[in-house]
Formats: sequence, structure tokens, C-alpha cells
Amino acid sequence: MPGRTRKSLRIKGGYNLLMSIFSPYRKRIYKYNEEIRDSGYYLKPIHVVYRLLEGRKLKYVYFGRYWYRVYKTRGKERTKLRWIYVGRDKPDPHLPEPPINPLEGLAVVAEGEDILVDERTFEALVKIAENLASRGLIQGVEFGR
Repeated sequence: MPGRTRKSLRIKGGYNLLMSIFSPYRKRIYKYNEEIRDSGYYLKPIHVVYRLLEGRKLKYVYFGRYWYRVYKTRGKERTKLRWIYVGRDKPDPHLPEPPINPLEGLAVVAEGEDILVDERTFEALVKIAENLASRGLIQGVEFGR
């Protein structure tokens, strides 16, 4: 809504909590990338941008599907990898479907070990953590309300 500001919440130590939720999915995505290595494509599950704002170093973390085409180029002394961003949609229909990432579409701002999130993202993280904990996939992760 125009003119409406979103409330931001700080979760102390939230970065480690967030990464512990993401860890099992990161492993699945890395395994997926191993499977499709010969295609020349790579799926990056996180995009990170660093910004300096009023003397504070902030890390913007975006969860999604970021597809790259990987090219090897031979230099004089070594082989270099060249990464070309090709978009958020699967670039080749013959590639298998990538694993589901429950954090896809979420974005957080990390300041040190804390994260800053809007209310919608906070509610989504609570639901994801509760769901994973009820299935025994994670333990000791609690965002609280």
C-alpha cells in the first residue's frame, strides 16, 4: 500500500537460526548442482548484497532461484570460470526439477549476527521453523512470538 511503512523486527542471533533452517535445503541444492554439472548450468539459492548505510555494514540476503551459465575459459596460466546470470526460471526444460526451498522468496537484512525482517517474513519464518521442528528435521530453533 502506498504511503504505508512496514514494521521491522530485529531477531537477535537470527542469522545463525536462519542458516540452520536453510542448511538441509542447501545440501540438497548442492547435490542437485552436482547432478546437472554437465549441463553448464548452476542454481544459486541465495543472493547476497553488502551495503554500507550510515556507518553500518548490512548484508542483504535474498532466497530464491538464481540460474547461471558457467563457462570455462583458458587463460595463459590457468582456467577461469565465467558466470553469466540467465534468470530466475529454469533455463532448460530438460533439466530435472530443483529441490524445494521453503525460504524461496524471502529476504532479510543481516547486521552482524542479528537479522532485520518485516512482519510477513517473520510470520513465514515462524511457520517454517514450526513445520520443520514438528517433522524432526530441525531442533532447538525457536523464533518465539
